[in-house]
Amino acid sequence: MTDGPTRQAPLMPRWRLIALALYPVLVYVSLYLGRPELRSLCLPLLALLFLPLLPGMVGRTILMGAALALAGLALFAPSLALWPPGVIFVGLGIWFACTLRAGTTPVIERFANLVHANNGTAAPDHAGRWLRGWTLAWAIVLAAIGGVALWLAADDRAQAWLLWVVIAAPLLMLATLWLELLLRRRVFPEDDHPGLIRFLLDVVRIQPHHFAR
Repeated sequence: MTDGPTRQAPLMPRWRLIALALYPVLVYVSLYLGRPELRSLCLPLLALLFLPLLPGMVGRTILMGAALALAGLALFAPSLALWPPGVIFVGLGIWFACTLRAGTTPVIERFANLVHANNGTAAPDHAGRWLRGWTLAWAIVLAAIGGVALWLAADDRAQAWLLWVVIAAPLLMLATLWLELLLRRRVFPEDDHPGLIRFLLDVVRIQPHHFAR
C-alpha cells in the first residue's frame, strides 16, 4: 500500500483517438465523393481500436479476420460499415444493466471507486442506491443511442447516422454526465464535488481494462 495518492490513469492513447476520429471522417468522405464502398475501410480501422483489449494473438487474429471479411461484404453492402457503433452502444447498455443483478457491483459504482482511487480519496458509503440508479439510467441512455444508430444504419441513412453518432450521441452523454453531477450536488450537498471539467477528465481517464475482473 502506498502512502500518497494513487497515480492517475493516463488518457486514451493518441493513436486510438486518431483512429476513432477517422471512422466518421471516412463515412463523410464516402458521402462527399459519392463512393459508399469507401465505408468498408471503417471496419478494419475499428478493429484496430479493439485489438489492445484482447489478451492473446488468437483473439486478435479472429477479430481482424472478421473485420476484413465484413469489409469485403461492405464493398457490396456499404450500410454494414454503419452498424458497429450501434451494436457497441447497445452492448454497453446491456452490460450496464447486467451489473444490476444481485451480487454484482454496478458499473457506475465501479467507476466511482476507480475515480476516487485515482484521486487518492475514499468513495462515500451512503451513495450505493444513487450509483445503482445511475447505472440503470446509463443503461437506458446507451441502449437508446445504440438503437437509433442501428435504425439509421439499417435504413442506410448515412448522413443522418453521421449527425447522430458524431454530434447528437456525444451531446446526450455529456448532458447525462452534467445532469448527474448537478443532481448529486443537490442530493449530497455535504460531499466534495468536482467541477464539470474535472469530472470530464476523471471520466476519460478510465480505460476499459480498468473494469477487468
